Amino acid sequence: MSEDLLIKYLLGEGSNDEALKVEAWAAASSANTRKLEEIKTILETSNRLAQVSPMDETEAWERFKSKRDTTRNEKVRITPMRVYANWLKIAAVMFLLTAGGWMASYLYSSKSGESAGWITLRAKSEVRVDTLPDGSILHINKNSTLTYSRNFKSKRTVKLTGEAFFNVKHNDALPFTAQVEDVNVRDVGTAFNIKSRQHNTEVIVESGTVKVSRDKDAVQLNAQQMVNIKAGDKGFSVKRNSDELYNYYMSNTFVANKTPLWRLIDVLNEAYGTDIRIENSALRNAPITITIRLQDSLNSILNLISLTTPDLHVQKAGGTYIIK
Repeated sequence: MSEDLLIKYLLGEGSNDEALKVEAWAAASSANTRKLEEIKTILETSNRLAQVSPMDETEAWERFKSKRDTTRNEKVRITPMRVYANWLKIAAVMFLLTAGGWMASYLYSSKSGESAGWITLRAKSEVRVDTLPDGSILHINKNSTLTYSRNFKSKRTVKLTGEAFFNVKHNDALPFTAQVEDVNVRDVGTAFNIKSRQHNTEVIVESGTVKVSRDKDAVQLNAQQMVNIKAGDKGFSVKRNSDELYNYYMSNTFVANKTPLWRLIDVLNEAYGTDIRIENSALRNAPITITIRLQDSLNSILNLISLTTPDLHVQKAGGTYIIK
């Protein structure tokens, strides 16, 4: 998918066929969805940045994001001026090439000195997509909170409660650290998901490499590897991750690939806030291969799952679904 076509789509200039092509491409994978979101952010920034603010770098960043979010909610009239549109396309493409270093220096070149404290980002009833001052992109799942240091330019540290997906901006000289409870996840530049529920921390690496540590225990995770850490565990057990269930809140799709039934049900219970129980213990580890859309009804999803395994039957008792 060419960036020129993606930019045309975001500007509303593409044909209906081109729009359908881009939307199908974006829905095909979470990586494609993130790519489109990154280009959208860069395109908006190239159109709206006007002057360097003399205020503190963190205040400048937060004000920029606030204005950007406000502008997104406004109705924008596209004027049919080809010169303007072509200029914007060129600016956007150039911005894609230089955004890594230029945006950071543009937004944060201000008075010297660092302020203390943390800035908090909260996701309540909806998933929140945000960008850190270094250009790293976050997807914060519902009912989750992330805070980052005010002196983020010199200390790339965040604290997480709940779940978030990190697409970290590469910087060999300044590693990125995510802290969740007593677990540290350290990275230079990669994509990974962290979930912490009831003192159980799960880390899944989509690409690149991270180092997970707690006290004296540490382990390195590569792409498609994961680790589950519970309170009191001694040492870490690295496993291979074969599904894409961890990113359902970004892709709006559940992708199971010979995934144990119990794991799929755990994710569905979390996503839909429902109560699905596996009564037949012999089915807990039944391998399930299926792709499900988040917008589908829970009844439809459970019917599809039952078709994958002949011995699997679903009954509803009040507000509870029972797998027999």
